[in-house]
Amino acid sequence: MFYEKKFSVDKPTRMRYRFSSFKGFDVKSSPSTLPCDYCEDVYNFGFDNGNLTAGVGLSAFEYKCENGETFALPPIPEGYGDARMFCGKLSDENGPYECVILSAPDKLTHIKLAAGESWAPDTATDRQFTSAIGYLDGDNDLMLLGGGGEGLYVMSGEGGQYAADALAITDLCTHYERVYAVVDGVRTSIWFSDAFDPYNWNVSLDEGGYISLDGSLGEVLRVLSFEDNIYVFCEYGIYRLTAYADQLQFSLRRVHCDCGRIFKDTITICGAVIIFVTSDGVFAMDGYDVTRVTDRLDDLVDGAEKLRALYCDGRYYLIFDKEHEDALYDYTVADGGPNVTVIVDTEKGTVEIYRGAKMHDMCVLAGRTQHCVLALSELSDRIAVVDDGGVFFNEPPFRYWIIKDVDFNEHVNKKYVLGVDYCTDVPFTLGVVADGKAREFRLDPSRKYVPIGVNGICFDFYIKCSERSVRIKPFGITIDFLRRNK
Repeated sequence: MFYEKKFSVDKPTRMRYRFSSFKGFDVKSSPSTLPCDYCEDVYNFGFDNGNLTAGVGLSAFEYKCENGETFALPPIPEGYGDARMFCGKLSDENGPYECVILSAPDKLTHIKLAAGESWAPDTATDRQFTSAIGYLDGDNDLMLLGGGGEGLYVMSGEGGQYAADALAITDLCTHYERVYAVVDGVRTSIWFSDAFDPYNWNVSLDEGGYISLDGSLGEVLRVLSFEDNIYVFCEYGIYRLTAYADQLQFSLRRVHCDCGRIFKDTITICGAVIIFVTSDGVFAMDGYDVTRVTDRLDDLVDGAEKLRALYCDGRYYLIFDKEHEDALYDYTVADGGPNVTVIVDTEKGTVEIYRGAKMHDMCVLAGRTQHCVLALSELSDRIAVVDDGGVFFNEPPFRYWIIKDVDFNEHVNKKYVLGVDYCTDVPFTLGVVADGKAREFRLDPSRKYVPIGVNGICFDFYIKCSERSVRIKPFGITIDFLRRNK
């Protein structure tokens, strides 16, 4: 004889959860229950005091004069679509002035940052410069440009000329009256100019010279003057060079060699540390010790290409190429330009990710009236400024935030998502994926509660929004637990 086994279902246990405090992105710390403060994937949202915001954006750069007036720069000249960009100072008969320099593969131009100025006529070059620094030669402000071929290009307000014709300089810095450089072809050494003379690179005890390394850390990538020393970044480690005007006082010491391959264009001074990206993640060095800045970007930078970074006002900006596809939107490198921008706030510890800005180069304008990040983007023929507007040249981007595999620590019992109570200034969409089936709900500012009515065992939740201005505050979600009694 067979007997039917009967089950009884108790009255559902109802729980209200705080959905998320929106603290940022961290794929490794996503719990299986709510609140889930860190999301598994996000782009084009910012994080501010527990709210999802519009974050940063791009707009056409306007220069602010000392009298408070602003003016827009003319469009980028034709032929500079793939240019490298540098900010610095040059001098003319009226004294020093701030400028922006563009270097294309076969030409060079610049513009004086002042009202009514135009781009200078093209200067033909046989290369694209990849590195630039400012240099004060007496009362004359110069820009020293290297990369792409032999010779250091010394640029002044009156024109430019090549120095160190036999050296293919790929990176450079100034330290104690000398210019120090990385030279292609002999990249297990550091070269330096004569004191107070960037034109003289003759090798002698009282002029210029070079320092050879053993090559055990790979080729030299960058040289940086930091905290009274020069730090020599190689492919797989770092040296500290103590250097003075007198060559006999030079000393070299290895300070770090336990890391993955270092990406040259990510190495930048960030206040009291130097931050750089390796194949293992993002790290910082204070001159002696190397520590991990965050492990949240390890998977993101793995396999990335064309990485470049800079630092401005407490933020580390990183751009790179990497394919990305999710269920809602497909960002591919074929769309044009690096499709990922990462901003690490070194003070707050937040990590923000942006897609679709299509920036291919950046530089810092450290001027008398403005301190900001300028960018070249495939989205416009204007030089862009990275601002807090949250739109890309007046177009709000598609924004996305998601957490996955939320089963409220009950792996068998069904749950019923009753509804959400919220307060928002702009509409947004809440997506609920129950056991693989997705439903979307519009959360409008005119309402404070939206019924959901979705049941399942395991859930994904996502937020999407394409509004210009965004501030999504933490909200509540009510769950009924349907537990079986035998």
